[in-house]
Amino acid sequence: MTHTVVWSYFGSRVALGQQKYDVEIQSAIRVAANDSWSFVARPLVPVRARGAHGRRFSGRLALRAPWAVAFAMGSLTYRTRHLVHRFDLRLPPARREVVTVHDLPPRRFADEGIVPRSAAASIKRARAVICPSEFAAAEVGALLGVDRLTVIPYGVSAAFRDAQPANAEELKRLGVTQPYFVHAAGATERKNLPALAAAWRNVAALHPEAALVLCGPPDPRRTQAFHGMPRVHLLGYQTSDTVARLTAASAAVVVPSLYEGFGLPALEGMACGVPVVAARRGALPEVCADAALLVEPDADGLAEGLHRVLSDEELRQHLGSAGRRRAAAFSWERAADEHLALYEHVLEHA
Repeated sequence: MTHTVVWSYFGSRVALGQQKYDVEIQSAIRVAANDSWSFVARPLVPVRARGAHGRRFSGRLALRAPWAVAFAMGSLTYRTRHLVHRFDLRLPPARREVVTVHDLPPRRFADEGIVPRSAAASIKRARAVICPSEFAAAEVGALLGVDRLTVIPYGVSAAFRDAQPANAEELKRLGVTQPYFVHAAGATERKNLPALAAAWRNVAALHPEAALVLCGPPDPRRTQAFHGMPRVHLLGYQTSDTVARLTAASAAVVVPSLYEGFGLPALEGMACGVPVVAARRGALPEVCADAALLVEPDADGLAEGLHRVLSDEELRQHLGSAGRRRAAAFSWERAADEHLALYEHVLEHA
């Protein structure tokens, strides 16, 4: 007997943050599955979205509709009796589904959009709910009242595990000078860029040889936070391979976030074997354990952390080695096996 699973996810041309999960887990599951499994990729795109491909749906209605209406949207969208794995709460719910909830920043920060009105009702009806960390599971349990949760951590891609440091020619083309720190993420409030900017003022004064490299889609909040600061390189969106090479050639990765459901940039930095300076918040302590330098996410804490890794060669060596060992515990192959086991459990108890 062949089991079919329909993957519902946001169609996108670029893999950023959560979209890396969408891409990596689908690929890993296809490799891990045997002939008794069949998978159908169903990318969905809000009607007003540009530059993406997939079946169109009303994103606004999906966010604001009560559960019954959202469920009706899902029935029309999927038109299947097979198991649906919905990778995002903002997508319409299905009759028989597994749902991944990465975190709930809209419940904590005003600039993170909204949680769908139907979220609590839909995931309480789901056959299983996946979260990437114990922290994220605790958030979902506390904020949406769900107690049937399965934690399956993310993996780390080969692009970072096997990354070769960016060479002098590539760094010159990007306008980057060594040594430098890397931050690769968005610019919403929870990413805590104002604190990183305030910390950089101090670090730049102490270390006139050092630079800060910021990767991520252009955002006026990032531009404003670092306007006029010395040796700050705003590189905009870069491919995952480029970020991996930049990371491998860096002095350290800095993740100052106030809230992360997992914290993939920290794991990617550890996989590259470079020191990671991460905020002692959200899932970052869980993911990094003792393989990163955990600091308070304020200007003083971040500045002290960056200063320490740049000044202490022994600490850099220790964190680099510890990070690689820590990152080895996370793999998309392991995550794929756990997803398949969960699918099988759900179908056996349908």
